[in-house]
Amino acid sequence: MQPQYFRAKQITSSSATAEKVHVYKSGINQGKKRLVRAKPQRTGLLPISEKTLWSWVKDGKFPKPIRLSGNVTVWRANEVLEWIEAKAEA
Repeated sequence: MQPQYFRAKQITSSSATAEKVHVYKSGINQGKKRLVRAKPQRTGLLPISEKTLWSWVKDGKFPKPIRLSGNVTVWRANEVLEWIEAKAEA
């Protein structure tokens, strides 16, 4: 059974990033260090970034999302899959 909704992270892809140490260069935290954790590669339905996805939504090139709460935005799975099929046929 397919999911009824997709979140942005299920639609988009991202490359892996290595763990690194960030050193603050200015401000009240100048000189302090912070560990930035590594992120694994993520392969979604489309080979695009989340920034591109939101740009497409803003330009009307991708189906409109549904806002479930302040922090949760989803797309209807059938609309996304139909959009992908339409693009594949074109």
